[in-house]
Amino acid sequence: MTETNTNEMASESSTLPARTIPLDRLEMRRLVQLDACTRCGECLKWCPVYDQDSRENILPRQKILDFLRIVRSQQSILNTIIENKLAPELAKKWIRKIFRLQEISEDEVRLFALNLYECSTCGQCQVVCPANIDTVNLWENIRELMVSSGYGPLEPQKALAKSVKSYDNPWQQPRQGRVKWARRAKKENLISDLPPDVRKTSAKILLFLGCTAVYDSNIRQIAIDTVNMLKILGIDYGCLGENEKCCGSVLLRMGDPEYERIASDNIKLLNSLSIETLVTSCSGCFKTIKQDYPQVGKLKFEVLHTVEFLHRLIEQRKLKFDVPVEKVITYHDPCHLGRASGVFDEPRAVIRAIPGLELVEMPRHGPYSRCCGAGGGVKAGFPDLQNRMAQARIKEAEQTGAQELVSACPFCYAGLQVGIGALNSPLVMRDMTHLVISALKKGE
Repeated sequence: MTETNTNEMASESSTLPARTIPLDRLEMRRLVQLDACTRCGECLKWCPVYDQDSRENILPRQKILDFLRIVRSQQSILNTIIENKLAPELAKKWIRKIFRLQEISEDEVRLFALNLYECSTCGQCQVVCPANIDTVNLWENIRELMVSSGYGPLEPQKALAKSVKSYDNPWQQPRQGRVKWARRAKKENLISDLPPDVRKTSAKILLFLGCTAVYDSNIRQIAIDTVNMLKILGIDYGCLGENEKCCGSVLLRMGDPEYERIASDNIKLLNSLSIETLVTSCSGCFKTIKQDYPQVGKLKFEVLHTVEFLHRLIEQRKLKFDVPVEKVITYHDPCHLGRASGVFDEPRAVIRAIPGLELVEMPRHGPYSRCCGAGGGVKAGFPDLQNRMAQARIKEAEQTGAQELVSACPFCYAGLQVGIGALNSPLVMRDMTHLVISALKKGE
């Protein structure tokens, strides 16, 4: 969706009334948060999307104002109050005045939905918000309303949602393709053995690989390095192979109600295993399973990101690096691992434990890390925007003088590679697992 399309859409003057938005599904605390916005504009200074598309309508404060207009336009508010006998007949006109009920057009709601989806749900606005509004969950909750009333997701994003429901992955690939990477890697002598089936072992650790690292041939090195790393460390682990399914993060971020079914099915499957710990290298899977799944059902195991697992081994003195890795690197905090989950220290502790590595931080790091732009459906819905967001991050990384840009998420890896390619940058993109493998094996 280009800015030209957006402006054309904004200029249309259709008077068709908007379809009813099921506001009864909006959590009460979200309504309170809408009212808490002070319109201070702090989000303007930090929003990575606004950096690349400086339209006022995409700013968090304006989206809140626009959604409040939709809320106030809904006759359902008045109907709900009357149906619940909370207002006598004589009070109707005052209720209408208080809520300032005004009809809103179909095009106005569609434009709001467009602006709502032009957001990677990175959470930066929440970090800097003086009122501490939980913007990520607010946007996701509102997106769910947009989907249920037919206004979302955007047309270019629908293929992602359809693929997750039809193929259990976002990339429109067959389910059996989930293990092709391993068979090919073994044939090429990149791994010595296929990952063991967790259901056929007594392993208490499940390696949840996620969709991106196993289906994207450009990212499969993360999966290869992860299984090699666990083998070198002598970790007794297992995988689900063809039986692993998408965690559903894509659907949740875009507001698709099918997410709950997928989450529920995955919880039943994972709880049926005799595992104690689920480990994943994907920050999106990590955040979704650890934080979002418990809202659907109870988990019988702990959830760790790979960097947390490695950090624990270091603290337990079960992991020590003896091979120097003489490189200057800079680290990119994934939004779901960093801002959403508070995992900032662990990856840096692993980096510090590797001899020879020099970490140079970017100006925006930790809770202020600039988003790569790949999340929240932006890569599918606004590929040009994602490209520009990735380039902004790559330019920031280049200024550190680092040789390599390191992250801890396959999705960020793919997103940032877009920026590296667009700029023909000399930076080399790496995952944390590559550094660990390099420090464990001579000659790497």
